[in-house]
Amino acid sequence: MGVGNRAAACASCGKRLSRKQWYYRNGKYFCKKRCWVTEKAKAQQDAGKDQAVKEAPKKEAPKENAAPAAS
Repeated sequence: MGVGNRAAACASCGKRLSRKQWYYRNGKYFCKKRCWVTEKAKAQQDAGKDQAVKEAPKKEAPKENAAPAAS
């Protein structure tokens, strides 16, 4: 694989990738395994937040136009 075919910087931290040392996972280039693990953890957190946002509107909101209670 030539140098022209890969990214020039780490997908996680943005550090310049050295010519001999880089880490390729899931279609992205990272400077170290640590950056890949960090990126994976961020993706899991974002997926959890997205799922929570999708579930929130499903809950029924209390009706404000309810009949007045008899006293």
